[in-house]
Amino acid sequence: LEYHLLTSKPTISNIPIKVKVKWHPPPRNWYKFTFDGAFNNDCRHGGISGIIRNNKGEWILGYYEKCLIISPIQAEILALRQTLQTIIKEKIIPCELETDATELIRFLEEDYPTYSDLIHECRCLMGKAMQQGEIIMKHNFREGNMVAHKMVKEALKYPSYNITRYFVSPPTFAMDVYCKDQEGCNYVRSCSMIVCSTLASLGNDNAL
Repeated sequence: LEYHLLTSKPTISNIPIKVKVKWHPPPRNWYKFTFDGAFNNDCRHGGISGIIRNNKGEWILGYYEKCLIISPIQAEILALRQTLQTIIKEKIIPCELETDATELIRFLEEDYPTYSDLIHECRCLMGKAMQQGEIIMKHNFREGNMVAHKMVKEALKYPSYNITRYFVSPPTFAMDVYCKDQEGCNYVRSCSMIVCSTLASLGNDNAL
């Protein structure tokens, strides 16, 4: 058995490949809304963040908020809810929504009993937002969502809960990754062909 494991060849679909990852701008006259959620298990709190950019990559609006959260997926769902509420309020249409959480996309389609009420609310908000214009939800790797990731990490440090901090220009702590996005810089990560295929079906432009 050991000899077989050492000498057997992996299937083509499981062979890791190098994938170039970057932030992709939306189509002309569209917006892109990247968002993220984070959870600190030690402190039992979390955060959410979101950034709106136009097709030139220019910063329109950003925010973060520290929240009382009990799980990572709850953080991601709350981040989506805030995103949809912002789209409706500010009329950010048409818009691409981008998350690095595959579970979030799946739960919106299949449900998740623990947070069924929250997911139902997100579906209703999505429907309301789509009445204003076209919305597409997509997946990206963490490396293509670095600005939102930096923002949400900063939210965890904020002393107060349930207070949304807004930024009309890129904050200093996220300026480095924002500039890299503007310059079209690529990150490189490993990913199996079968995973890339799955992520491409979720709209991941880097997995194509």
